[in-house]
Amino acid sequence: MLVDRDYLLKKPSGPSAPKLFLDTKVVPAGVNTLGSVEVALKRVAARTGVRPALILTAGAGAIVYGLFRLFAGRSGEPRDERSRPTRTPV
Repeated sequence: MLVDRDYLLKKPSGPSAPKLFLDTKVVPAGVNTLGSVEVALKRVAARTGVRPALILTAGAGAIVYGLFRLFAGRSGEPRDERSRPTRTPV
């Protein structure tokens, strides 16, 4: 048997410090932030007449495009040297 009879008697009185911090600080802050984003999204959708799903899609697309522009083509050499054809000695 994996759990003996005295398991409930030996069990610690409360959650660990990291779990308590997570449950009392991190999770409520995340929920409040997501709730604020939802309210803002509803207000923008009501004012513009655009469905919230389309607003989220456009926002996600803009973020992906920005990240692509930021990180695309970085191979360590300057951009203009990479596109310039190389000459072969005659």
